[in-house]
Amino acid sequence: MGKGGEASDPTAAGNLQDDAAYTPFLQDSFNATEFASDALAGSHTTAQAQTRMLQDRIQGLQLSLREEVLRRRPEVLQQAAQLRDTETAMQGISLTVETVQSALQRAKALIMEPYGQLQLKTQQLRNLHSTVEILRHVIQRLKLVTKLKQQIDAKSGGYQDLAKAAKLLADIDIIGSEADLAGIDVVEADSEFLHSTWQDVQGQAEAALQHGIETLSQAEVGSALQVYFNLGLLRKAVSDPLDYHTRQFGSSIKDTLDPKKLSAGAGSPASTPDGSRPGHGHATTKWQEHLWQKLGMLMEKLRVSIVAVWHMQRVLAKKRDPLTHVLFIDECLDETSPLPSEHIWTSLTALLTEGLAAAAAPVKGGFIREALTTHYPRLAALLEETFRRIVQDTDVKGVMPAVTAEQQAELIDTASPFQNAYLGASLTRMSDAVTAAFPGTSRTLTSSAELQKCIARMHDEVRVVADSPRLSALTARTVGKALQLMAEKAEYMTFAGPEMRQVGGPSSSGQQRNMRLCSQLQEVHRSLLTLLPRMQPHAAAALMAPLEAVQAVAIEAVMPIFKAMVEAAEEIILRLHSEGFADEGQQGMTQASAYMQALTTHLTHCRSLVCLASLRPSNPVAETPLNPLLVFTCEP
Repeated sequence: MGKGGEASDPTAAGNLQDDAAYTPFLQDSFNATEFASDALAGSHTTAQAQTRMLQDRIQGLQLSLREEVLRRRPEVLQQAAQLRDTETAMQGISLTVETVQSALQRAKALIMEPYGQLQLKTQQLRNLHSTVEILRHVIQRLKLVTKLKQQIDAKSGGYQDLAKAAKLLADIDIIGSEADLAGIDVVEADSEFLHSTWQDVQGQAEAALQHGIETLSQAEVGSALQVYFNLGLLRKAVSDPLDYHTRQFGSSIKDTLDPKKLSAGAGSPASTPDGSRPGHGHATTKWQEHLWQKLGMLMEKLRVSIVAVWHMQRVLAKKRDPLTHVLFIDECLDETSPLPSEHIWTSLTALLTEGLAAAAAPVKGGFIREALTTHYPRLAALLEETFRRIVQDTDVKGVMPAVTAEQQAELIDTASPFQNAYLGASLTRMSDAVTAAFPGTSRTLTSSAELQKCIARMHDEVRVVADSPRLSALTARTVGKALQLMAEKAEYMTFAGPEMRQVGGPSSSGQQRNMRLCSQLQEVHRSLLTLLPRMQPHAAAALMAPLEAVQAVAIEAVMPIFKAMVEAAEEIILRLHSEGFADEGQQGMTQASAYMQALTTHLTHCRSLVCLASLRPSNPVAETPLNPLLVFTCEP
């Protein structure tokens, strides 16, 4: 629509879609109101002129449409003919569908009546079948209840065959799970009897199992397990003793390691509110003896519990159900489940570890911690003896034992806090004795009494644990650490200087000091060396290297002196070549030559002033440590 009222020719040739005047009407968002407003606002013509222009364009559009219809007239007629044929075909299909629907209605009418009858008969048959099944279960249940009552002895009230009674009860329970018999009078009448009988049979089986385990009777345990198997409670029969022994052992640990209960049992009240210090003198001794008595009872309970569970496991591994031939141990354990003996061992050792760790705590342990630390060898011997008895009691030919030799370490490790504390205290005692005998300073050497105390301390530490190969080896390593400390301190005490090589005159103070130090070290070496044949092989092997270190320091202390002696003797011997033996032979002289006199004098001086005075062993019966030392130092 142009300005000044000029309208475009509505009959102009060309595609109307390309005409800019028709473009706004082709848009999807065309709005007549907005178009009219924009046309009036943007044009200088009147509304009547704008209306005539729109009417001209509508007329041109109608002419174009008429031309298009005339041009495509054959196609329109062809499409109309096709529509008429399609309508005729659809009328035929409609008649066919109506015919089919009519046939279906007639078939439905013919089928519905028999189908209804069939549904009714089916429901009646289903109800009849359910009734027959319920009657069958009731009859079978009544028969089983009658058989169960026949198992009860009228005089004693007991059961003729407890396993058979358990099987009947299990079968009755299965019948109840297969069919809903609630509300049937004959069934409800026996419910209380069956419940009480079930409890009675289970109680008798539990008592028989417990008695059989306590007396280690395989026949009684096997009969009780058969009852549990028939009741379908075999897993419970295995888990209940495990839980029972675990609870009992846990309670025993608390009672054993409770200071208040120990003080009350020993008749000596504690001096502190928590019962950590039981007093002094005779009361302390009585308290300690009561503690060891309780620990012995605790270890006995550990042994009894493990042996009891192992006995039950032995029966489970051999017992089979006479009807299904199922092995009981396969029935109650999964592929990944541990054996009952392994389970009880792990549980009890864990409880013992926890209890002893609590007793070893500085805050809670108190006097129990001190007593068990000081007398740890006794505790270790108690644990080792308990393990030995468990192995002995469960060592049966053809049966897997409750524990293996490798598991002894697990039991010993339960007291590892006390072991570490004891070995630490042992090392401290020996270190103090070594420091007193060998202070490691340049002051005068210690007395013979301090040296003997140090040797006696090491002997005592070894002697206390001599009966335990394991603890003996651990203590030997601790003694070895003390000997290493001795070697280090002795090395600091060794005198070094030029005067160590002066052997012509009297021995100097430094030479005498090193000689006495060597003699003391050799005394320690000799004394401990005599213990090796009586010690366990592993313990003896642990002491070899520390003893060699001590001997090496002893030899190193006197090495310069002996080397100087050897060099001086060699120098005297070399004078042999300057002696005039021919002249002396012609003169008929019989006295010794000058070099021989000098050599004799030198050796006598060494022997009198140094060797015999300082290195003579304190025990002449024992093998002298001087011989290997002289051989070592006198080598060229």
